[in-house]
Amino acid sequence: MLGHKFDYSLKVVVVGDSGVGKTCFLLRFVRDQYEGETQPTLGVEFLTKVVATETHRIQLQLWDTAGQELFRSVTRGYYRGSAGAIVVFSLSSQDSFNSVSQWLQDIKDVARADVVTILIGNKSDLTEERSVTREQAEAFAKEHNMEYFETSAKTGEGVIEAVNGCVRLIEKKVDEGSYEFQSGGNEDIVFHPEKKESKCC
Repeated sequence: MLGHKFDYSLKVVVVGDSGVGKTCFLLRFVRDQYEGETQPTLGVEFLTKVVATETHRIQLQLWDTAGQELFRSVTRGYYRGSAGAIVVFSLSSQDSFNSVSQWLQDIKDVARADVVTILIGNKSDLTEERSVTREQAEAFAKEHNMEYFETSAKTGEGVIEAVNGCVRLIEKKVDEGSYEFQSGGNEDIVFHPEKKESKCC
């Protein structure tokens, strides 16, 4: 069918401190572009992309959230209805890695208890400036039951693999019945049993 462009839509929020490269990461994934001098996100913006897995065509709604403390109370509201959350820190910034715990707490406070969360260490190309080791990040991710990926928005390394990893985990929940979508195509995920009337926005 010509109108059947995707089977269902997933809302995924991308969070992390300002300057870790969230916008560049998303632009690399969605458009395969790198813009080194992006302006800080003010509030929330989102991009969409349809991806194909072995069994579904899925529209990803990727929400790029501001990392500044000034916007935190605003952006937290956008975590609701998310099927996934991508937490990004910079491998060249220990402070941004230290902030990951607070971002996870924000997600826990607002999003569903079973939201799929992955951890990304971005800017892997800055090898000389690296301050967070893979061992540190992997240990943290394991402690919080997350998958961990290292990426470079500049070179594109690991970006597709990271997003696909998040999608794979969400799709598994859909297949298991944890997340439902209405048949007929082009539908948002409908979460249950907590709020059956709620859909991704």
